Amino acid sequence: MKTRGIQFTAIIIMLFSLAQVFTACDADTEVDKTVDEILAAQPTIESISPGTADILSKVTITGTFLNFAETAFVGGVECQITQRINGKTLEIKVAPNATSGVVKIITSAGKEAVSSETLTVTYPTPTVTSTFPSSATVNENIVLSGTNLTSITRISFGDMDGTIQFQEDQAVVVSVPNNENSPVAVNYYYNTVNGEVSQLLNDSFNILIPTPIISSWPSLMNRDSEVTIVGTDMNLITGVSVGGQNATFNTASATSVSFNVPSGVATGYQDIVVNYGTSGQLTQSNVPYINGQFESYIEFDSYAANVFVIDLSKDPLATQQLNNVVEQPPFPGSSYYNLQMNTATGSTIARMRLHNVTNNDTWPNMIDTGNFGDNPVLHFWINTESTEPILKIYIGGTGSANRRQLSGSDMNTGGDWKLYAVRLKGFIPSISTIGSTFEIRFNTGSGVTEFPVKVNMDWIIVTDSVLTEFGAIDVTDAFDAAG
Repeated sequence: MKTRGIQFTAIIIMLFSLAQVFTACDADTEVDKTVDEILAAQPTIESISPGTADILSKVTITGTFLNFAETAFVGGVECQITQRINGKTLEIKVAPNATSGVVKIITSAGKEAVSSETLTVTYPTPTVTSTFPSSATVNENIVLSGTNLTSITRISFGDMDGTIQFQEDQAVVVSVPNNENSPVAVNYYYNTVNGEVSQLLNDSFNILIPTPIISSWPSLMNRDSEVTIVGTDMNLITGVSVGGQNATFNTASATSVSFNVPSGVATGYQDIVVNYGTSGQLTQSNVPYINGQFESYIEFDSYAANVFVIDLSKDPLATQQLNNVVEQPPFPGSSYYNLQMNTATGSTIARMRLHNVTNNDTWPNMIDTGNFGDNPVLHFWINTESTEPILKIYIGGTGSANRRQLSGSDMNTGGDWKLYAVRLKGFIPSISTIGSTFEIRFNTGSGVTEFPVKVNMDWIIVTDSVLTEFGAIDVTDAFDAAG
């Protein structure tokens, strides 16, 4: 096709130049007419080589105006045009069901050319010499060895064909299809002058249906994001449901399936059930699902601990890291942030500037009118290990008028993880827009005498409601403007 395009372009340029010389005032008309004449030129076939060819082999045709050929036929059967070498030479591939006869080509303008000689089509008989196994699992590759194996057109396992992964004259590799009706007969097929015939490979072949192995379930699902389940033999999965409602696959392969949670599934812990075979099931219980507007800003599987900046001038002994001695919160992921403060101060010890670290740029619009149903709710997991840090949230600036704080016993979660929720609309009454600042800060307070003061934190998100379904505690009203 590329050669044809280059030649066609060259013809256009040549004709356009001639038209400018002889008919400058009517150049476009002359060029278009000449091009039409060329496209409508009558092709000819002068020879075909070789005169005898196996099915699936290539044959060279010589003649004139062959670069405009659109289709080719051998004995009335359409064959693939594999290469337009130039206007005088064309290469075709003999179709597996072709029969001996004349060669015909048809151009894009509908002009036909027929060879005066006949192409004799031969049908090599494939012979499999290897022993076919008595059983194999779905997706397993089976190697056949023998002679003339390129003539094999398909391999059936009962009423289903296997996928031919590799094929050459002395070897064929076929993968076992997902056919549960075993034992089945396995046959290979090839064409002859009298049509398609088959040879038996095994009359009682057992197809073993493996259980899909899931290596990665989702740790969290939300309304607007695709869910992906990863594993092996995933193409054996016939369906998936969430919360008892069937989902539709977006994509499915041997290594993964993806889908969106059905719209009727409610926020809460939901079971994912994967069906395979005729009755097999795999279940992942209590996967959290959020049916509402959801934005994730910091989740420490994806962020390093240093998204929080420690002010060592206030606390030279402060330390931070990913994970420590407490267990991971119930969801999501496998990493959390750990801060230990060791100096009493009324000023910032650690601060996280959302506008500097998040790769989600929707944060400036959190409290905009109409967004999150006019009820944006900040959530985060926190575990203070029975200590009492101070939490400050700044919106729209870093001055005292832009902050509110949660301190003392309100921040003491004991030794447990708790999911805190803060309603951001009207959180700071004088602020109607976030502007360029959203910050979370921690410090100890000047009256603290027992150290270290600890903060374990994860999953900084915003939703359109308080996630009471996951035990979220609304601490909005416990904040004050002090500090």
